Amino acid sequence: MIAIVKVSVIVPVYNSRKYLKECIESIINQDLEEIELILVNDGSTDNSLDICQKYAMKDSRIKIIDKPNGGVSSARNAGILAASGEYIGFVDSDDWIQSEMYSNMYKNIKETGSDICICNYIEESFGNSKPITLNIKKRILLKEDIINELVLNMIGPKDLNSNSEPIMGNIWRLLFKKDFIKEYNLNFPINIHFMEDLLFCIKAFIKAKQITIDNGYYYYYRNNSNSASRSYINDIYTIQKNIFDIIENIIKGENLFDIAAERLNIRYVNLCIGSVINEVCKNNNIKIKNKISTIKNICNDEKLNQILRGISTKGYTFRKKTVLFALKYKFSIYLYAYYKLTYAFSRLLYIRGEK
Repeated sequence: MIAIVKVSVIVPVYNSRKYLKECIESIINQDLEEIELILVNDGSTDNSLDICQKYAMKDSRIKIIDKPNGGVSSARNAGILAASGEYIGFVDSDDWIQSEMYSNMYKNIKETGSDICICNYIEESFGNSKPITLNIKKRILLKEDIINELVLNMIGPKDLNSNSEPIMGNIWRLLFKKDFIKEYNLNFPINIHFMEDLLFCIKAFIKAKQITIDNGYYYYYRNNSNSASRSYINDIYTIQKNIFDIIENIIKGENLFDIAAERLNIRYVNLCIGSVINEVCKNNNIKIKNKISTIKNICNDEKLNQILRGISTKGYTFRKKTVLFALKYKFSIYLYAYYKLTYAFSRLLYIRGEK
């Protein structure tokens, strides 16, 4: 093990044998040599642990934690406790990174004295590469900028139009000062198995005094789920509402509710729309009448109706206006038919290679 560890890289591993070697090699071959790689085997049932052990035998910078399965949050928390580096980064086991990622981000965060450094990334989806750019012109963000430019945009986009997307709360595009994580006792919620990254990022960004942006595209995120072929998630409506409640409580606890209220409203409408779309997914095998009944229950959501009464649709696309109108007046059959047709069309484009 090297005497001084500049960056600890934490990788949760669970049945990751298909991509694990590529991931590990991209980390141990970093230009920054003063790193440690913490591989947290989270109860894998394939040969992922064997792969980790073989690499550890060849590179003393690799540390293995072998634990019973507890989910990605518990794996990352275990890695944080074991980290000895000055800074902490996270990589998912099916992704990979550019060789200059941590040397550049380490230099950036050290020079600016920031709590967090954030970079751009490449989304790899079925052989297609798409650069995802953080559209912020400043290199250094202080408290007010962090809230307005990052936190609010992670909560929700500026409006409900389909091309208005929030900033994704991805932990793996970030480098954290370890003392910052310890000072605020930041950890991943072990009882949450959906959007745990987002919750961690919101809490961390709110506490950060300074964040620096590195414009490099260093991280390659392997997205093997496509909106045209995504799987049905059972009870996503309840899950999303629970996540919303946690975010809202964080915001209220930090006295940010007044400036975040509009974004929270947009998030809530979007989670309801997403829950409607979830009902038309290809592997939702329940009867159509039950799907429509679920959509009707979503339309009857009291909070949704309260928000819809106060939303102005000026400037929205015709399609978005019709969806909001159908939600407001509880046209559940229309919503089912609309998204069923939209799903079928998107699926056709995907099969033909046009999307």
